Amino acid sequence: MDAEFFTNATAMLRAAAAGIRYDHIAAAHGVTKSTVSNRVRRLALALQQVVGVLEVDEDTSPSASLLRNHQDAYLEALEHFRPGAVPAHFEPPQTLTSAQVELLLGKIHQHSHAPLRDKALLLVLLSTGAKPLEIAQLTVQDYMDATGHVRNHSILRAEIATNHADRPLQFNCPDTVAAIDAYLAERLVKQLGASAKHGFRGLDPASRLFLSRDGRPMRISRSNTRSRYLVCKEMHEIFRRMFNHAGLAGLNTACARRMAASRMWEEGASHQDIGHALGVKCAAVHQLLKAAGAQHAL
Repeated sequence: MDAEFFTNATAMLRAAAAGIRYDHIAAAHGVTKSTVSNRVRRLALALQQVVGVLEVDEDTSPSASLLRNHQDAYLEALEHFRPGAVPAHFEPPQTLTSAQVELLLGKIHQHSHAPLRDKALLLVLLSTGAKPLEIAQLTVQDYMDATGHVRNHSILRAEIATNHADRPLQFNCPDTVAAIDAYLAERLVKQLGASAKHGFRGLDPASRLFLSRDGRPMRISRSNTRSRYLVCKEMHEIFRRMFNHAGLAGLNTACARRMAASRMWEEGASHQDIGHALGVKCAAVHQLLKAAGAQHAL
């Protein structure tokens, strides 16, 4: 993405996000309305796929209303965007190979200030397909019962699910469980979210499953004062840092949903089962499987 295009498209995107109509933006820049639409769309997609826009899926079509509703999130992503790092024909990775996952875990171990937590976060993301906002709100008792046994077949509660409906939440991946257990053991040693009561391995069952480094629950807030959308900026930043460490351009949380959908399909789940687990419609499942390379699913 060259500097002149980026400067021009940035001005147009800022105007569109502020609610200015495309025909008015076109008149101000001396171009056609379609030119404005194409430039804004290209830049918005690059922000979604390279940086990540809070609570906007990476492959969502960036309409004018979406830009307005998530104005602050797009402008924040713009601050992190480096146009010179984006190839002319950029294609974000659709899924991760086992080797790439191992590479990313190694980078987390090397660079993270909370490696056990961040390794567990990555594996939960990849194995469940849950969204960062949903993961941020999970509690200890969502993961284990009072005896300390892992709930292999848990529930993503409607009150924290982005689609506002109970969904199945599987903690049945041995690597994911081992990573969470290691992190929770570290938490207990550091007395982060610990409880004097018996059960739940000495942890407060209502405490968040994943905490900030200083033991605080990560803050959930509205994306701006006018928005109905909730966000967890801290969780978003954690994943952003992880993906930056990997050195894989365009790596994002959408990869996790594709990988989870593909894994469930290979295990015999139907489109309906996958859609229910991920909180998406069957048409979206079809696209996830197609992008993941599960051509036999079509």
